[in-house]
Amino acid sequence: MSQQNPEQPSLLNPLSPPDVGEGKLQGFDLTDRRVIVYGAEKPVASAIVEALREAGASVGVTSANTDGTSLFRLKKAGGNGPTEAVELSNGTNVQVATRKISKGLGGVDAAIVVPNLYHAAPIRKTLDADIQRVLMGNLGGTYAAFRSATREFRGRPGRLIAVLDASAVRGLTNLSIYSAAQSGVFGLVRALSQELAPTGTTVNAIVVGWTDSTPGRGSSTVDENLLLRYIPMRRFGEAPDAAPLAVYLASEASGYITGQVIQVDGGVLKHL
Repeated sequence: MSQQNPEQPSLLNPLSPPDVGEGKLQGFDLTDRRVIVYGAEKPVASAIVEALREAGASVGVTSANTDGTSLFRLKKAGGNGPTEAVELSNGTNVQVATRKISKGLGGVDAAIVVPNLYHAAPIRKTLDADIQRVLMGNLGGTYAAFRSATREFRGRPGRLIAVLDASAVRGLTNLSIYSAAQSGVFGLVRALSQELAPTGTTVNAIVVGWTDSTPGRGSSTVDENLLLRYIPMRRFGEAPDAAPLAVYLASEASGYITGQVIQVDGGVLKHL
């Protein structure tokens, strides 16, 4: 009779709960955990990188795009960790960058993707090239990053996290292709949460509401900004608001949470 590989769970031999470590705060300590953050040039991603490092993780970063501004911000976010400039829409380059960062970190335990290829235009003025570029830069790029990261998990339990913005949940005028590309990641998260659950890997998404870096947000004064009046907390979000949640979802403590979409938005997506 063949013996089952102990690393391969079955219905008769399910995965044990994650070992959070004696003396640690229920698994929130990320010491010895290695994380890749894709799209680190975005402010919310940079804040997540900083929080991961404060929690003890070793972090490598990539860009989502390779324009001058993105590369400047990437260098700042990279710190002393491995850094690779890539276009997330190029799956081959994402794979190569992931392999390099994995070697630099000594492996990968978690991957966080912040796709940010923004596009605003009426549908009648959205070209085929725009559709391809935006879909690949957001949905395709997230898929490529998740695929590359799971290969580096090498059968071990890992963490996959996508960080999206409010247009993934609520449709807005002139954001049709961007909203479609971002919301498509929800389906990816749900499907992969089922596919990868037997290995102990979790897959979740964070949705960030309107922040102080959102394009076209307008004034930060309630009396002067109609959008701000719709946010129950009466303020725009700040880049660090989503960081504690990202640290939690990357930790051992979140080992039984998967397939979830969690909103960090001051309540606005429940109000609209």
